[in-house]
Amino acid sequence: MPDHFFRGLPLLGSILLLASAGAAAAQEAATGEAGDRSWEIEVEVGGTLFFGNRDQSIVATRTEISWADAKVESTVGLRFTYGESTDGEGVTEVNRRSWLVDSALDFRPGGLWRPFVTGRAESALERRIDRRYQGGVGVKYDNRIDRDNRTEFSLGVLAERTYRISTSTPSSDDRGDVGRLSSELRIRRTLISNRIGIDLQNAYRPVFDALGNFVVTSRNALTLELTEVFGLRFSHQSNYDSGAKDRGAGTNHDGELQISVVARF
Repeated sequence: MPDHFFRGLPLLGSILLLASAGAAAAQEAATGEAGDRSWEIEVEVGGTLFFGNRDQSIVATRTEISWADAKVESTVGLRFTYGESTDGEGVTEVNRRSWLVDSALDFRPGGLWRPFVTGRAESALERRIDRRYQGGVGVKYDNRIDRDNRTEFSLGVLAERTYRISTSTPSSDDRGDVGRLSSELRIRRTLISNRIGIDLQNAYRPVFDALGNFVVTSRNALTLELTEVFGLRFSHQSNYDSGAKDRGAGTNHDGELQISVVARF
């Protein structure tokens, strides 16, 4: 794989290390009983396959690790997507390659309103992003029955630095620093004795002084529980980045339908 992909990998370890250290510190500071603390791990593997004038295959993985007690709730998410396409002459090219590390630390998780801090790092060949880093703070409304039945809405501010994928010698023009507003809505519900799960996530992040420069992301999923651990998930994912074409991408919009197997522990 190209060097720009590997340059971002050390950051993944750094974020995971910081997240683990934060969780450990929170656990040490917590005064509640051990029974009040809980871990949850979700692993998802899926893909799509197309045939015709241009064959295309995509493989995607997603992992979400969350930890909560009476004082804090911490979540770390990791995603990786890889896709190839082959034309009628047998020429194969990589048309999707992206990774994302997303972390958040919420305070006072038992409250209806609570502050949070968040950090994110990503890379996306299809959107011509070599590396993009974000960090920020905000406040979240969380109306919950339990972890799988809750409505969350957050507002925050983000500092962002983006390095575009350059086909020539890298220069200062390949880097962009902006401040963004961030709003996100997530709704989770279970039905039929928890055999069906619905997870709707939608986010809108415009630049402070240029509202026409924005990113909209959407991930909506329906999960059928097969056993207490495994499930079958159908999901639709969509990303609209208004600056993608300016960075050299073919389009500002990417989306996909995906079928995957998910395990929860």
